[in-house]
Amino acid sequence: MNYKKISIASVAVGMFAAGAAFAQNAEIATWSGFRKAAVSFTFDDGPQSDVDIALPMFDKYGYKATFNIVTNWANGGNSGMLNWDGVKKLASSGHEIASHSDSHPQNGAMPSSEIASSKGTLNQKVQQKYGVITLAYPNCNTPGDAQVLKNYVVGRICNASWSGGSDIMGKDGPNNWAAVAAMMTGNQGTSDFKGNMDKAVNQGGWVAFLTHGFTTGSNGFANYSPTDAKGMESSLQYAQQKDKDIWVAPMGFVAMYIKERKASKIEPQDGGAANTMSFELKHNIADNISKYDYPLSIRVKSDWKKVEVTQDGAKLESKVDGGYVYFDAVPNAGTIIVKNANAAAPESSSSAEPPQSSSSEVASSSSNGTIALPTQSLDGRHLAAYVDASGYITVQNAQGLNITVFNSLGNVVRTTKGLGLEQKVYTGAKGVYVVKIGNRAWSLKIK
Repeated sequence: MNYKKISIASVAVGMFAAGAAFAQNAEIATWSGFRKAAVSFTFDDGPQSDVDIALPMFDKYGYKATFNIVTNWANGGNSGMLNWDGVKKLASSGHEIASHSDSHPQNGAMPSSEIASSKGTLNQKVQQKYGVITLAYPNCNTPGDAQVLKNYVVGRICNASWSGGSDIMGKDGPNNWAAVAAMMTGNQGTSDFKGNMDKAVNQGGWVAFLTHGFTTGSNGFANYSPTDAKGMESSLQYAQQKDKDIWVAPMGFVAMYIKERKASKIEPQDGGAANTMSFELKHNIADNISKYDYPLSIRVKSDWKKVEVTQDGAKLESKVDGGYVYFDAVPNAGTIIVKNANAAAPESSSSAEPPQSSSSEVASSSSNGTIALPTQSLDGRHLAAYVDASGYITVQNAQGLNITVFNSLGNVVRTTKGLGLEQKVYTGAKGVYVVKIGNRAWSLKIK
């Protein structure tokens, strides 16, 4: 297992409870959840099949993908292509909306003027916390690396192997962030999703796939190398079965994770009380493109049997396993405190009348227990709550908002606040829960 290790020996002073000791280090995971590899699914052009086939498929398994939109084609009048309502539907389910130019020329590179203009149009039409941070090049030709990286976190090409490179990227990403590889799928590319995911696991790397429509459904202009939908769904089922090894996430989010992880450091904080560890997770790479506040996975060596973890007062979902405390934290979001819960007074669960959610906010669960829900708008942002592939209640776009989780009896089982783009807020017994974010509410079922 590769990880970034930072000594925090100075936090040890005065932090030993009777009978409890912990090793003096913290580690940032190479990939989210201390998994062995990252996998991204990207879809080009914006055909109707993205909503009709890809959307329910990915939502069924609790995974998110990247959809690269040609803005002129979304304006309507193009048979088989999504209009803006369809694009917004993808965004409202938490998928990444990315640029694929305004005009999609038949050959060659997109006009350099469309690097910024396509991003501007998408940002105007679709609400996303990070805005548009990914660009996929029509015909796989970059319009200019320097200008791309002034506007986007990542620029995507096609198969690196076409020019002698490797389609499996290493743990630190590509040498050029304006030339991130993605394997073409379908009859002109690969159908071996499982084999390539296994290669990424074995190499500890990142693989991305590139799809233009499916062999069924309405594909409009996305008719190059159509992909078998059943084969793709089988790959998502396989990824879920190997969830401890495979992290499935949109291309822009994986890129942010890599950049943050490489730039971040853990700084111990002085004056920690007994039975606590206190430190901060920091980097200084925020720019005009992104704050880079995607949560990083951390583990801290400890022999405590039960812990509570907070960041800037917000309770973080955590677990103790194999002598480590595991949790996700957001860079530059405040002091992280890990507390020996067995040394503290037990926390009682309060009872309150849970907020009522409308029927449109309640989604039925799939056979494997994952749930995907429509977003609700609040203060110009799209909030979302869902049960992810690992069984965690997860929220999106809730930064700075109060979050409360109620069980079916009306008891408050978790109170916290939003920190970054995505945040795991609760995992527990099977059953129905109500999640309140600000003054919006969702009903969720953990199976």
